[in-house]
Amino acid sequence: MKRLMLILLVCACTLAASAQKLIVSLNGGAGIPTGSFGKGEYSDETSGFAKTGGHFNITGTYFLSKHFGIGALIGNTRFGFKGAQSLSDGYKEDSGTDSTTLYQQGSNHAWSFLVGPYYRIDAGKKLTLSLRLLAGVSSTHLAGFRIFYEDYTDNAMAQREASGGAFGWQAGGGLAWHLNSKISVQVNGDYFMSKPDIAISYDNFIVNAGRRLGKYNESIGGINATVGISYALF
Repeated sequence: MKRLMLILLVCACTLAASAQKLIVSLNGGAGIPTGSFGKGEYSDETSGFAKTGGHFNITGTYFLSKHFGIGALIGNTRFGFKGAQSLSDGYKEDSGTDSTTLYQQGSNHAWSFLVGPYYRIDAGKKLTLSLRLLAGVSSTHLAGFRIFYEDYTDNAMAQREASGGAFGWQAGGGLAWHLNSKISVQVNGDYFMSKPDIAISYDNFIVNAGRRLGKYNESIGGINATVGISYALF
């Protein structure tokens, strides 16, 4: 009995020691919108007018064993804005004016706070492959714009900037090269998705024609491709 208890104690201590592995990483790269969110067509009301921009995140992962861990991620993506000419031409045609000029207001961007399981395996002497599935909350902000119509005295119409939050998830993996026992460099690829319900409002909609959405609740999806550096705290 004493020998069994000793064996169990040794196993418990070994597991506890292996569990104490907290890794923090900082990553940056490209946020690539897909689907309707990445369209920039005036006639398509599902268009989100987002184009590839920058993505940055910080993660903390606590490994419960050699292979399994729980992690948290805080990320921000600032997408570009596409389709300005399509919007300008579309409003010009629908309103019957001689010309329109469009000015962008704000930007398309998103924040996310996600948690979930990690799994890692050795992929070489100094390489590890990590897989993850994270879920949590995501907040998406849509850029606004202002249109000037040449043929109207009171000629400034604006679609206001708008935001909305929703459940979000992300799945992907990364390959880490360990420089030493503490520091690693890594490459990552993740697919993200959320579907916020964003209310849209306008200022001075002066013509009874043209694209006018009351809300945007299309899927916000895309790919985050990043490189980063990680540090094992203990």
